[in-house]
Amino acid sequence: MAGTIITGAYDMHVHAGPDVLPRKSDCLEFADIMSKAGMAGFVSKNHYFTTSPWAKIANSRNPGFKVIGSITLNNTVGGMNPFAVDIAGRDGAKVVWFPTIDTLTCINEAELMPEGKRPYWVSVLLELKADGMRVSPVNVVDENGKVLPEVIDVLDVIAKHEMILCTGHITVKEAFAVIKAAHERHVDRIICTHCDSPLAFFEIEQQLELVNKYGVYMEHCLNGCTTGKVTWEVCLEQIKKIGYDHVLLSTDLGQVGRQDPNEGLEFFAKWLLENGATENEVRKTIVDNPKKLLGAGF
Repeated sequence: MAGTIITGAYDMHVHAGPDVLPRKSDCLEFADIMSKAGMAGFVSKNHYFTTSPWAKIANSRNPGFKVIGSITLNNTVGGMNPFAVDIAGRDGAKVVWFPTIDTLTCINEAELMPEGKRPYWVSVLLELKADGMRVSPVNVVDENGKVLPEVIDVLDVIAKHEMILCTGHITVKEAFAVIKAAHERHVDRIICTHCDSPLAFFEIEQQLELVNKYGVYMEHCLNGCTTGKVTWEVCLEQIKKIGYDHVLLSTDLGQVGRQDPNEGLEFFAKWLLENGATENEVRKTIVDNPKKLLGAGF
């Protein structure tokens, strides 16, 4: 194979600017950097607003490369808002992240995290609280664990536009309820977001159940390992037990002072090679599986 291990690869989890938080580069700059590295594209994620407009601008400047827009269902877009999802889908967004920074877990635990271990977004959450704003959680299930009606409405829009559902930072229990409902609503492109994260840690048996029953893909992010939130050993064990047909390697990069995503993805891919994976197996996680999820045109 010509090129490098990341030639033709997609990073399905990149935090590019513009953003409320400082980012290393914007969508256009990352597109230029990553296309020169031989990659095929990346999903631009933002906790606060839809990224499809900037993705379209980046793609018009670099037509051989795909920046993929997304929407994250936090308070700033109205939470579980089917109207926002529908407009994002019409605008070309391919990925819908369920709540991240505005889950009950994140809101309640943010202030308890030691400063060195706090995720990048915690600073904004704490500033909002300090300003006297009431930060309410975006719920996906009721007190009995039943998926809320507005979630069903969102799932129907995801299915209509053939978008990808990512679990975000909802709990494992919530994820099981949402994924079951998604399957029933004909959503067949589903990713468990950083499945080994402390925010929502899926045990291997739980991952296998979701893979075998619903065809879910398990995402592992470099950022979790390099920041010490996840051990390399745990990450590797989960990947090997699940198998490469339903695993994604992503970076979750874009932070100031960190590697560019292409550098991070290449490091992650080579680490997997060095730990027993074949080149074909690694390429499944960064080329073949993303293309299956993204669909026609990728």
